[in-house]
Amino acid sequence: KEIGRIKVEEGLPPFDPSREDTIYARLSKGNPGPLSDDALRSIYREILAASRVLQHPLEVAFLGPEWTYSHLAARSLFGHSAHYLPLPTLDEVIDQMIKGLVHVAIAPIENTLEGGVTHTLDLLYEREAQVVRECYLEMAHYLAGKAESLEQVARVYAHPQTLGQCRHWLLHHMRHAVLQECSSTAEAARLAQEDPTGAAICNLFAAHHNELNVLAPRIEDRPGHITRFFALAQHFNPPTGHDKTSILFAVPDRPGALHDALEPFTHHGRNITRIETRPSRISIWHDLFYADIEGHRDDPEIRQSLEDLEKRVNFLKILGSYPRSDPFRPIRFQMEQVTPMTIVPKAEIAKT
Repeated sequence: KEIGRIKVEEGLPPFDPSREDTIYARLSKGNPGPLSDDALRSIYREILAASRVLQHPLEVAFLGPEWTYSHLAARSLFGHSAHYLPLPTLDEVIDQMIKGLVHVAIAPIENTLEGGVTHTLDLLYEREAQVVRECYLEMAHYLAGKAESLEQVARVYAHPQTLGQCRHWLLHHMRHAVLQECSSTAEAARLAQEDPTGAAICNLFAAHHNELNVLAPRIEDRPGHITRFFALAQHFNPPTGHDKTSILFAVPDRPGALHDALEPFTHHGRNITRIETRPSRISIWHDLFYADIEGHRDDPEIRQSLEDLEKRVNFLKILGSYPRSDPFRPIRFQMEQVTPMTIVPKAEIAKT
């Protein structure tokens, strides 16, 4: 509580991602086992979350309803002790943070199936928000309902995107059922909870929250589908030595303009880990580029590269520098991490 009082008096943010990243790195370096680094990180995430609650309850907004993947991403970043606010649109999620009504906003930024989330990129261009954390979350889809077997299911509720991701499995195992679209995986679980012959395609936490039986696990056609999420706030992170910087920029309409714009990063030996383009909001028939660069905006090489870049482009916006997460070690929620629920043995169907 004393730490919380000092933070308020000095105008410091209620959480410090760079400090927490340093703690996690130290834990991993000194971990003798038998717990894995991920397990140790999960334990200390809850300790830090509980400590933040004593200092000042952390308020986190996400795209609702509860138990969507955005909710799970928020919980994976800030633990069970934070206060979570589900909101109906991504615009409201970010605007609540900008107005100071919550400390953090959670937004999906890209996924391995469809690339960048264009609406989030548009909002990052339009709004003043800083990226302070990132996480990679594995999307694991389960068929869950009140029924005791697949044969008893007459309707399958799912978000349209989720239906597309499970199309092959549904064609092979649920031809007899009507597919009904809804607004989210969490809403699908709620509808299945009210329908004795309905089932939802949802995550484990939504299934448990609605007291649904897991009828078939991991029904996605392409396992390993991962979504990357940003945590947005109004403060800047100090360097950790293991950071990433995200930017938006637009180049002049001439041959070689993009090559010239990126040359400073090559010159200073900085790796661009991702770059993509989308239509510009500045003028028609011009592109806006999004890029991730290894390093922190306060690193001398990155600072100089950004200064050189600004001289070569029509527009530059630094979205934030933040601790770097490993995309090859996404957060995975396992069955044992959820309070026990009924698992239907006969539905353990091998994928075809």
